[in-house]
Amino acid sequence: MVLHVGERVYWGTPEVIYLEGPIVALHAEFQTVVVHIERATTYSAHLIGTEIPFAADGVMPLKSASPPNTTSERNTDRQPLPAMSDDEKVQRAAAAAVHQQYGYQLSKEHEQALIAEVARTLNNDSALRSQIITSMDEILRREW
Repeated sequence: MVLHVGERVYWGTPEVIYLEGPIVALHAEFQTVVVHIERATTYSAHLIGTEIPFAADGVMPLKSASPPNTTSERNTDRQPLPAMSDDEKVQRAAAAAVHQQYGYQLSKEHEQALIAEVARTLNNDSALRSQIITSMDEILRREW
């Protein structure tokens, strides 16, 4: 994937943590991009207006409108991350997978059925479930 200065990209998913904005610098030698954050989940809104480096392969070009449950309003006070049980972490990972594959255009009934199906699949594989929970914990603990 070739990225360009000015291109809008995003990192993450609104079900967990989401950051979006234009690329302001490319560093080919380090395979990184610097993104000026303009949109985020509410508990990441303190990052709006900042510039954050990302691995170039860690961001995706924004191909449509920003997803629901994100804001462009900067919050000067850092908000606590939502407390999530392990089951909720798996549920949010399932929702993120469905939204990444199908976007936000499905009917609520179809969306919920797909999320439930993916969550069942994740819950039935104990190694994958454990990996998702560990990864989610690492993301939620990350200090920006």
